[in-house]
Amino acid sequence: MNRLTVLASIVVLCASVATAQEGTAAGPAAAKAPKHFYRLNYVLKESDEGKIVNQRSFVMGASTEGSGWRSMRAGSRLPLAGANPKDVNYIDVGVNIDTRVQDAGDGLAMDVTTEISSAGAENNGGAPPVIRQVKVRSEALVPIGKPTILF
Repeated sequence: MNRLTVLASIVVLCASVATAQEGTAAGPAAAKAPKHFYRLNYVLKESDEGKIVNQRSFVMGASTEGSGWRSMRAGSRLPLAGANPKDVNYIDVGVNIDTRVQDAGDGLAMDVTTEISSAGAENNGGAPPVIRQVKVRSEALVPIGKPTILF
């Protein structure tokens, strides 16, 4: 049985310091938390009976500014023939990672949605390919600089 494991290690790239100058009155900008930037390393490992058979790495940047999602897409577009030979539709297969991060003490609070899809290898006699898909949404408190298994 194939298993898929995602390992995420968070590395601090840099942290910008946004502090008010001394001697000025504290305003709304002084109460705002500084924005931090992180480099997120995702490692997808596929295993069969405990032995790793495939490993892929993806790197993306994220910041703690706002509550927006950061996205990474990697894959291919498979053509699917329609009823008319001139009609061709495409389906995206590959890896999609959506991440939202927030500072949390000595760590990083992460929301991660991962979707991994591929076309099946079986021959369907000209029928559209079977699409295999794994989709996971996880939340984790990740210590900075330490690899963490998300799922």
